[in-house]
Amino acid sequence: MGARREVVPSGVGRAVTSRVDDEDRLRIEWPEPDDGEIVLRHVETGEERSGTDLTGLAAGMWTVSKHGAPVATDDPGFSLDGMVAYAARPRDREIRAFRTPVGTLALMVREVRPYVEVTRVDPGDGTIEVEGVLAYGEPPAGPVRLVAAARKGPETDGGAAFSGRRFTGILRIGPMVAGQTRRRVFWDLFAQVGEVRLALAARLDDVPGKKEKVRFPAQHVDRVRVRPYFTDTDALAVACTVEEGEGE
Repeated sequence: MGARREVVPSGVGRAVTSRVDDEDRLRIEWPEPDDGEIVLRHVETGEERSGTDLTGLAAGMWTVSKHGAPVATDDPGFSLDGMVAYAARPRDREIRAFRTPVGTLALMVREVRPYVEVTRVDPGDGTIEVEGVLAYGEPPAGPVRLVAAARKGPETDGGAAFSGRRFTGILRIGPMVAGQTRRRVFWDLFAQVGEVRLALAARLDDVPGKKEKVRFPAQHVDRVRVRPYFTDTDALAVACTVEEGEGE
């Protein structure tokens, strides 16, 4: 049986590439010049907007059409370098171009808050080192800490720093497992500047489900296994699990 082929509606124009630039404008490359007007339509409300200026678009999914028909594309609309550059500007809304399952161009608009995009996690020698870059916010000023907050429990912290938008931090795992009485304790990680907490997460690469796809090495403190992991929302966290001994 042959592979399933996507069905693109007839009469559509086809874009070569489509990107949302730093100024929230939709940039489309066409195979040949075309001066037709772009029309955006909100899937849920039916609101329509003309043009490629995406400023002020409501959250949700928007379809893209031209000459009265959806715009088709073979381009997934994603560029990691482009997303990193896009996230370098303070903003409260993120707009991404993407290819729908039927091969047409659409936009997804969602609200965002500043956070630290994780680029490296290095567990070893009784520590967890984290590197990342600030996304969607202004570079913070003031002393920085890498905070681990147990769910329904205490907190601990370690040294950290911002160099412009670049973040580095390190935690010792000993204080996280000291006095642990529950079989499993989960710790959420934050970069904290003053009273502001910035979550640590990995979301710019557009690869969902890291919880099942990324596995970091574990460390042990006596019978407690300590392993960083990504949550269902791609946030970075740490699980501390008391391993059962023989005969237990």
